[in-house]
Amino acid sequence: MRFLQSIIVVLLLFGAAISTQAQLQTTSPLAPPEVQVRSAPAETGASGATTARITVEIPADHHGYLDSGDEGLLIPLAFTFDNPGIAAQEIARPQGTRDDQAHATVLRGQGEFVFRLALSDPIPESPHAKLRYQICNDITNICFPPRTVQVPLQLAAVQNLAAPKTELLQSEPAPTSFRERLAALFRQSTSNLFFAIALVFVAGLIASATPCVYPILPITSAILMARGGGAKQSGHIHAFAYFVGLIFFYTLLGVFAVTTGTALSAVMTNPWVNLGFAVLFVYLGLSMLGLYEFQFMPALTAKLDSASSQSSGLPGTFWMGTTAGLVVSPCVGPVVGAILLDITGQAAAVSAADTALSNQIVVRGIALMTSFGAGLGVPFLVVGLLSNRLPQSGAWLSKVKFLLGLPILYFAYTYYIKSLETLGVPVNVAHAMLVGVVAIVLAVFIGAFHTMGEKPPQHLQLRRACGIILLVVGIHFLYNGLGNSGILIDRPSPVQMAAATTSPVDDVETHGNLRWLRNISTARQLARTESKPLFVDFYATWCANCKAFNSLALKHEELNQALQQAVLIKIYDTDPDFKIFQQDQRFPELRGVGGQPFLPLFAIYSPRGEFLWKGQDYKAANTMIAQLERAKHATVQ
Repeated sequence: MRFLQSIIVVLLLFGAAISTQAQLQTTSPLAPPEVQVRSAPAETGASGATTARITVEIPADHHGYLDSGDEGLLIPLAFTFDNPGIAAQEIARPQGTRDDQAHATVLRGQGEFVFRLALSDPIPESPHAKLRYQICNDITNICFPPRTVQVPLQLAAVQNLAAPKTELLQSEPAPTSFRERLAALFRQSTSNLFFAIALVFVAGLIASATPCVYPILPITSAILMARGGGAKQSGHIHAFAYFVGLIFFYTLLGVFAVTTGTALSAVMTNPWVNLGFAVLFVYLGLSMLGLYEFQFMPALTAKLDSASSQSSGLPGTFWMGTTAGLVVSPCVGPVVGAILLDITGQAAAVSAADTALSNQIVVRGIALMTSFGAGLGVPFLVVGLLSNRLPQSGAWLSKVKFLLGLPILYFAYTYYIKSLETLGVPVNVAHAMLVGVVAIVLAVFIGAFHTMGEKPPQHLQLRRACGIILLVVGIHFLYNGLGNSGILIDRPSPVQMAAATTSPVDDVETHGNLRWLRNISTARQLARTESKPLFVDFYATWCANCKAFNSLALKHEELNQALQQAVLIKIYDTDPDFKIFQQDQRFPELRGVGGQPFLPLFAIYSPRGEFLWKGQDYKAANTMIAQLERAKHATVQ
């Protein structure tokens, strides 16, 4: 009897366990945690396209899939737009994390999906998107059945902004600086090849007047005086060879741009390239000061000259001119950017099968860059021709060389600062490192390592003592500078440092008395609310002129006041918003050439979000002030 009772108790417990497990298995799938899905008000971009942002928030201790996994069996988060009159393209999604257990990329917490919408007129009623997803529990590893939810889209703001147009937008705003007018004129005349060639020739002449070209002119004079050997006719021939070599460099640049879609800008923005230019200018400057005799690649030049003795060393002079073109290439401005964009844009638009048209594009691109090189080379040719009419020696020449050496050293300093700023090294740290290097060089020059006899003269002892003191000071400054620069010890990148000084709530970056927002949606909303123009600064840590604008915005009193009366946003080239703007046809500069954007770039919008102006000249303070004032008074019809 007792045995039977025990059997009955065991069966009852077993049945209760089975029923409990069955209840868990049947109720869990029926009541999965809710995934929160929210859509932000859609925004109209500069080109008229609409951007929609949808935020997905996964419950705690759960994850959703961003891909179908290594085996392609998982159900990822996927949006569909089935409203008639709405076409959508996904342009950004959460990065997520790799889950080795699930063998897939998963989303935990919150993530944002961004879509580019093409809308019909009128906008469809009750616009919405549908999200299909499947989430799994991180603790129990239970995956719930797939679900589909409907997400309303907030397009009312788009409808309100789409109809009204600003009176000031009836025509493109006229640029106020000469360089901007020249660049705009080139963009408007690209269909007229001969006029475009003349324009870029003038642009080359203007580029030759920039400060960064200046140091090469006296160096050119010194080279050609030596190469000409005092003979007038020989000097003229070498001057033309130098001129042709410089043109050849820009012709070659045009060939690369039209055939490969790449540009030298990617190289010239490299900090180590700029540091190399700094070292080159130091070498040239010290030579002009008389510390040693300057010789341009003597071994290579001698080989070229000996290989072509009949041309009296012309190949060496030719390659010197080519190198000069490389050295002054960082001076290219908005016009050259427009040329390269025009060349690569037309090359990309031509079908590979259309051989005749492709050849025309190649010829056009080469002709434009050759014309620019010719314009840039005219001052070098003039200096070369005149240099052979000057006396070849005398005390006057030493004094002139000394005076010319000082500004060359200054430009070496500017390239040095530009290089380290691009690497994210603070200016004060860069100065400390420079002081250290100069002190060590002076210590060696004075005689810190010179050996002395048993009873050296007192002045030699004093000189060596000063050298040792300078050596200690130099090592101290250089070591501490390197330690704070991130070269010896890792330090946060410029983007991380900016993020560390950014408010997590307002997403604000502060420079002096200027507050720069970092979120385009927040900035546009604030501009509408406060009826202020929106000023956009497209920024990159490798862009030295972007950093120069930061300084100008604080030092230029009128520009600073104008910026304080606007809503400011700084968009880094690593931000998702930057990639969205790259899709905007109004900003080909952000796509650049060969994937390298042309920065800096600035844009101004009216308080209601209409695009009014863009420019790349960071020194055009008066232009920016005028356009901000114009945007402030933009009225809706």
